[in-house]
Amino acid sequence: MARLGAVLGAVALLGVAMPVAPPAAAQPAGGEERAAAVARPGVVLVSVTWHGWVRDKRTGEVFGGTAGYEVRTSCSGAVISPDGYVATASRCVHTGPLGGGGALFEAAVADLAQTGRVRDAGKARAEIAQHGSAEGPVPDSAVDRRIQVERVEARGTEQVRVVAPAAVVDLVAPEDGDVAVLKVPRERLPSLEIRSDPAPVGAPVLAIGHPAPPNATADPGTEPVARNGRVTAHRTQAGRAFHEFDAADAHGTGGGPVVDLRGGVVGLISRGPTGEARSPGLAASARTLVDVLAHKGIAVGIGQHDRDYRAGLDRYFEGDHDGAVEHFDAVLAGSPGHRGATEHRRLAVEGGGEAGGPSTLLAVLAALCGGIAVATATAGTAVALARR
Repeated sequence: MARLGAVLGAVALLGVAMPVAPPAAAQPAGGEERAAAVARPGVVLVSVTWHGWVRDKRTGEVFGGTAGYEVRTSCSGAVISPDGYVATASRCVHTGPLGGGGALFEAAVADLAQTGRVRDAGKARAEIAQHGSAEGPVPDSAVDRRIQVERVEARGTEQVRVVAPAAVVDLVAPEDGDVAVLKVPRERLPSLEIRSDPAPVGAPVLAIGHPAPPNATADPGTEPVARNGRVTAHRTQAGRAFHEFDAADAHGTGGGPVVDLRGGVVGLISRGPTGEARSPGLAASARTLVDVLAHKGIAVGIGQHDRDYRAGLDRYFEGDHDGAVEHFDAVLAGSPGHRGATEHRRLAVEGGGEAGGPSTLLAVLAALCGGIAVATATAGTAVALARR
């Protein structure tokens, strides 16, 4: 920074104004690696604890004893605004049979199998799905649902798990569009842009989420996994748009974003009728997410720290490590704990980058030369006009 200060001091003595350069319009370098770097800081783990009972509507028998069943499920989500709006699949938080109700049905089947009342688990699942009802302590009351959004921040050399309670703002039911919007009481979060126009068939995409073993929840300390593929088809279910892509999603990644090579969200990973992982993958279109937000009058968008982060990644993948460090420092000033900025700043420094380094000075000098040239040309024009 001393070298940069010296140059700026010289500029002040010359009396030259610093021109503001327009943003670059070129496509970013880095391809899939950059897209994953853009998106992963905004991908979160959504965990839900469900508590309730299962009632057979034919007989009135209630399963779950006096304590009821408690089940924990997890899926993924994407932060779509620095002030805490999170998009996910609605089946992650919906109380019906395709969501938490289904998880409680599974607990009841396992309970009945353990006591010897069920021999064919598949048949029992079908019967409970048709004739059962998941409910709270009072008949026909809602099950209890506690939602948490979990992410990891960088604190020095440590990775720290950060957990926040979440509330459902609005959703489209799983069978109608499979999109939900949550809100957490946090600010300055790393965020993703929403792409409202559909990605064309054949477009490369990344499906990103927190995978988990079958019948288990994801480890909140792990980083989200990105799987590459292409959009293979557009389809419609219940009047809502979905995209098929040729990368198999995994258990736990439902609700995570499918992004294009600029890191823009084109959809949210959905599931099949029984909640299983799919190949090809299926994603609820970002158009549905835009509709949900518009219905609630919610405006979302990325913050300045997100723009600085993308600019830093552009510099990093172009080989300008000094410029990358400058931008990542700005990110960390606006969004402390930003995991992606911390990691890529470290990589840029290892590549020889430093704040106020040679490439930064060259950029400043280039801007100065342009400013001097413009100032000189303007002065010459003024003299010529005066002589006329």
